[in-house]
Amino acid sequence: MIKHIFYLALFSGLAACSTTEKSILSVEEQAENVTTMCSENANAIQQRQESHSLYSRLGERPGIEKFATNLYASHGENPVIGHFFENVPKEPFIKNVTDFVSVHSGGGGSYTQRDMATVHKDLGITLEDFLAAGGDIQTVMADLGQGDNEIQEVICFLVSLAPTVITK
Repeated sequence: MIKHIFYLALFSGLAACSTTEKSILSVEEQAENVTTMCSENANAIQQRQESHSLYSRLGERPGIEKFATNLYASHGENPVIGHFFENVPKEPFIKNVTDFVSVHSGGGGSYTQRDMATVHKDLGITLEDFLAAGGDIQTVMADLGQGDNEIQEVICFLVSLAPTVITK
């Protein structure tokens, strides 16, 4: 049931971002559904992380780097958010995302690059943009063979960053 709510919420977000037709749920309702799903599953996520780190389940640094590489391409091709990536150099993006996800998924170390608020502050990112990026993340992870739990954990971590990324 939880998995179906998760995918319904993210699918709704993708549908709203990729069509001019009125979606069943507003962008705000879609975001609320994902936030609720994350809140309801916080204990399960914590238990999975304590049992076997997300870092190792993502394939450690090589798996995360492949994710970051594919995410760069996906974001660049996304009609909603692709314009944000027109002047973003590929290699620094891949390295920074790999470092960020590695550290925050249990890989240890520290992230020393610009923080999320600084990176996104002048971009004017909307809730719709944020959901489109989340849809890319879900798709890329699924295409790489990641399981539902891993996708959920990455999405929920990113949802926790929404207040620092959404600036408009």
